[in-house]
This record gives sequence, C-alpha cells and structure tokens, in this order.
Amino acid sequence: MDQVLAPEYFGIIFRFLSTNKDFHSCLLVNKHWATCAVPILWEAPFKINDRFTPSPKVIQTYLAFIPNEIFLKLGYNERIGLSITRLPLFDYPSFLKELQFDRFLSAAIASNCCKDIIIELFKMLTVKDVRLRRFDIYNYLFIQHSESQNTMASLVLPHFSEYTSMLSRLTNFNFSYQWPMHKAQLFNIIAENCYNIENLKVSICYEDEGIASAALIHSQRHLKKFSLINSNNYASFPVQAFVNQKHALKSVTFEDMHCNNELSETDFFNYAICHLNSSAIDALAQCTKINKLKFKHCERLNTSAFFPLASAFSNLTSLEYSYGTYNICDNATPIKLLSNLIRMSCNTLERIILDWHSHDYLEITQIVEAITYAISLKYLKIPLYTL
Repeated sequence: MDQVLAPEYFGIIFRFLSTNKDFHSCLLVNKHWATCAVPILWEAPFKINDRFTPSPKVIQTYLAFIPNEIFLKLGYNERIGLSITRLPLFDYPSFLKELQFDRFLSAAIASNCCKDIIIELFKMLTVKDVRLRRFDIYNYLFIQHSESQNTMASLVLPHFSEYTSMLSRLTNFNFSYQWPMHKAQLFNIIAENCYNIENLKVSICYEDEGIASAALIHSQRHLKKFSLINSNNYASFPVQAFVNQKHALKSVTFEDMHCNNELSETDFFNYAICHLNSSAIDALAQCTKINKLKFKHCERLNTSAFFPLASAFSNLTSLEYSYGTYNICDNATPIKLLSNLIRMSCNTLERIILDWHSHDYLEITQIVEAITYAISLKYLKIPLYTL
C-alpha cells in the first residue's frame, strides 16, 4: 500500500536541506512538496551566509501584496515591483520569521520604494500577523551603507512603534555597530512589547541608549546570550542590569572596544576602550551560570578593574581572547586575568582560544601552567611561539 508522509514530516525533513538550491528543487517536484518548502524558503529571505543568498526579487514580490490604490495615493503613476494581474500563488510575506533590516532597506531602495511605501510594507506584514523570531538592524560585515540608506533608516525606524505586534515573539535581537542614529527609542519599544529575547547583541554610544538597553534587559524573562559590541563607558548600564538575568545568562561576549583605527571596518565606529564601572563588574561576577566568555579586540582588560572576574566563573566550557591581526599587535595582553579564568574552570573548560599578535616576547608561563590543569579540554588554540 502506498503511504504518503504527513506534511509536518516533510517540514522536518526539508529543514535539514543544506542550501536554498535544494529548496528550489523541491518546488519542481509537485504542489505538495512546494507547499511544504515555500514557507521554509521564505522565513528568512534577506539572510546572507554560506547557506542562503537573498533573491533581488523578494521586495518586488512583497510589493505585489500592496493594493494599486496605495501607489496612486502616494503619487506613483503605476505600481512598482512585479507586474501582476492576480496575487502570487503563495502568501509569501506571511512566512517571514527573520528580518535583516539593513538588507530589507537596501532592497527596497533599489526597487524605488520611498519612505511611505516602505512603511506600507511593514503595515502589510502586520496585517498578515507576522511574528518575527529574529530582528537584525545592522550587520556591517557584509556591506557599507550609503547615505540614502542611512537617511531612510532614520525615517523608517521610528514608525516601528505602530507595528509592535511583529516584535512580540522575538528571541534574537541585534542592533550592534553604529548607524548615525540613536537606538534608545527602538530599545524602549521592544522592552515594552517583547519579553522572550534569549540572544541580545547591542552597541552603546549614548547615555540614553545605555539606560534604554538596561530596561530592555530588565524586561526579559530568560536572557541566555548577550554580546556587547563597539561600546563606550555607557556600556556599564546594560551590564549592571545583568543582576536580573543571573538565573539565565550563559554566554557573554565583548567585542571591538578599542581605539585602534586600523582594526575597524565600518564608517561609523565608536573608538573607545572596554570600560565598565565597579557596579557593572560586580553584576557580571554574580552571573555564575555563565559558561561561555569571549573577548575580541578589547583594550584595558589587563587593568585591576577586571580582576574580580578572574575568580567569578567556575563552570566555563569555552573561553576566547583575541586581539589584533598579523600586522596589528596586542600591547596589553591580560595574562593574569586569562590564567585565573582558566584555573577557576579547569574541570569544565572544553575550548580555549587565545589568539594575539605581539612583537615582543610575552611571559605567559602562568597561562600555560593553568592550561595543563584543564582536564576536559577538547580544543586549544594558542600563539605558536608561546609553546
């Protein structure tokens, strides 16, 4: 007897497909396969990584769901996007789960969308009851933003207060690195409407951003992973809020807090050293469930201000410290902090990455000795000359 798998099983199987080319192949099999594959393919249409590349026609497809009268009302002679006589076969916008805002904005501008049309797109997503699980504002690693994009972002983002239902189920939120705009308003909007963020990645440049990010952290039920990127002394505000998440916080990253202009890759970089006040350090030290700690391109870690962290964590499974590149040297490697962190978690550490570059010989005997006590170690990276 022929047996047909239930649709939910196809959904499970399709999620193990490795590239969007595989999904496109599924679309050609039959209608049943297409019905299972399309929602997965359109969950994150603006995502770029080694598995998925966004189609330039995504925004044009979304525009097909905006009525003709809206375009006429906004001064367009005709609709923009795909030329259609009827709606597409699938309700593509309703499948959206992950939104990379900078890529969305770039695609919208390339499709000749004005501010009002972009706002209409968000209105349409809200009407379709879209609930994002991931919201990334800015990922500078892939593109540098044009002046028109920066201007458009500052015009559109304030309108998110009208579409808060889209953000109510966020579990991942990333607003790191600097756009020439304040983040406080968006932090406050999310703090008031979303309580289930597990992975939060932010950069702090102004006092109101620091205060708003602290409120955002306070409002979450179980924040598990936090990354502080390219921030100045106002970063103490969100870190102090860790006292409300010490029951849940498992992973903390500090990244790109330095004054070396050769290490920055973005136009809007906040040159500032890693500076946390004593209250912030104390709050971080209380988060004893942290098992992953990472420092990348951070200056000032070798000062006494950070020494209380050396004895705070006894359950680390992963410790990472890196600074510089092959031609940019680390002049202040925090030897004492790193060696003590390793000793405190010698029974649990499975992964140690130490990656710095120095013209001078560093006396790191205490780090090497501490590593010898790491009885659970599975992966070790350390500068070759130190061995």
